[in-house]
Amino acid sequence: MTAALSPYRAIDLTAEIGGVATMVLAGIGVDVIRVEPAGGHPSRRRGPMLRDGEDSSLYWAEMNGGKRSIVLDLDDETDRESLRQLCETAHFLFESDTPGAKAARGLGYDDLRERAPQLIYVSITPFGQSGPKSMWAASDLIGHVSGGLSSLVGDPDRAPLRPSVEQAYNITALNAGSAAMIALHARHVSGRGQHVDVSMQAAMANTLGNARLYYEMDGIITQRAGGARAFADRATRIIYPSADGYVAFVRVPASMLRLHRWMSADGADPQFDAEWWSSIAIAGDKLPGEAEIRELESEIEAFFAARGSQDLYESGQHHGVMICPVNTMQDIVDSPQLAAREFFQQVDDPALGRLTVPGAPLKMSATPWQSRPAPTVGQHTDEILKTLTKNGDADHV
Repeated sequence: MTAALSPYRAIDLTAEIGGVATMVLAGIGVDVIRVEPAGGHPSRRRGPMLRDGEDSSLYWAEMNGGKRSIVLDLDDETDRESLRQLCETAHFLFESDTPGAKAARGLGYDDLRERAPQLIYVSITPFGQSGPKSMWAASDLIGHVSGGLSSLVGDPDRAPLRPSVEQAYNITALNAGSAAMIALHARHVSGRGQHVDVSMQAAMANTLGNARLYYEMDGIITQRAGGARAFADRATRIIYPSADGYVAFVRVPASMLRLHRWMSADGADPQFDAEWWSSIAIAGDKLPGEAEIRELESEIEAFFAARGSQDLYESGQHHGVMICPVNTMQDIVDSPQLAAREFFQQVDDPALGRLTVPGAPLKMSATPWQSRPAPTVGQHTDEILKTLTKNGDADHV
């Protein structure tokens, strides 16, 4: 079957900050052409590596599945002209260079829009194309701290933390992909592309949810709460140990009567007043004291600690209680739910052999996700260059 976006083409000039955007587009059918230098994109050398001492990056294999590779030296005018011709056939260009760097090579948005008026030119940078920090460099870590998320991550009596994987890069990339689709819709109306300016700091600031609203409305700075959920200057515990790991239990008023009935049915003889706890909000003026919270949590903790995470999950679902295991990577790989949805896919990688890779984050009934291997360095250079003509016409889809 035809993929959802198979008529479209994207040129990928991004660093790691933008890889997820083009990865998703490739999965839904966009012809993504990854432009690489002669030695290959730097992320080809990023671990984990399948084999020691070789360019066998599993990170590259996942983040670039379904893309094609062309080697171009953007310091060379002949290759820059090839890229300009390629832009005439493309619908999107994603780049993550310092503002002005592409323009200095004659590859900025203003340089390309006359030759490729249909092109949606997506720039992904740490702080955006304008403002006093627009020229500043930044890593994923700086994305977390500049956007405010790290102030909410970690224990209240310790320094802020960074989530262990690159959430800032990935969230920014997903914003970039969504913005490109919005610009595509606008192009259907206007007939022309536009420059899309994506800021990592702004993308992360939009993830702060009610923590930002508490400050904007009430002037309350939400504090880190460790394994709890912070509500303004209060926190409600969420993470509890089970017999074989951890579970997340959301202690909202509506769950307290159900939890009491569940514990009673399991013979735990709960002592807390479920009616009273079901009347207590998680934030506001009517809140329990510390001693009352400790007494309640000791009962809950003992009940959870005596049971396995999966048993708690299934029993909790039966009793209408919001509880879920804190899945490890092994739990994800072994997940019967992901298996039933065929999330993990088999691909034959030209460099690494047969691999099991993460697949579709979405399902489309008529235009399914395509799981395909990542390219070798320059695998499609000759194939792509042969399709270019000096006066090639762009495909105005």
